Amino acid sequence: MSAMQRLHQLAGVMREGIVHSAFRAGIELANLDELSLKFVVYNHLLGSSEQPIPTLPDDHECRFGRWYYAEAQRGLQAFEQFGQIERPHTAVHRQGLAALEAFRSNALETALEHLEHMEEANLEVMRIVTRLVEQRERQGHRTVQGLAEAV
Repeated sequence: MSAMQRLHQLAGVMREGIVHSAFRAGIELANLDELSLKFVVYNHLLGSSEQPIPTLPDDHECRFGRWYYAEAQRGLQAFEQFGQIERPHTAVHRQGLAALEAFRSNALETALEHLEHMEEANLEVMRIVTRLVEQRERQGHRTVQGLAEAV
């Protein structure tokens, strides 16, 4: 094998590593944004019910939603876990808004129920995303391993 071929293969291995890191970083950044949505809900509920309800982005507008719907066009829909994300992600937004509205109506018990549902939905999203990342990385690891072994 020529030096140029080896160099090309090593560059391919490096490229795959960067792609995997960027994928993971994008998901983590989107997930942090989702945590900030929850923070807005909790922060409002710890304040006064007289304050106007804060505007929450919908499940397509938030960073996680933008990641999800953009990724749907990039081939991740082939992974079973990817299709499982939408329902609980939508529920995070829906339950957060419902908690805010219940609080505004002074229905604290109902607001707390919606908070619990929001948390359950968020945990489900996180579990699914973890499985998705693991599956994608296993698949990618086989690709990177095959490239590395060829070198």
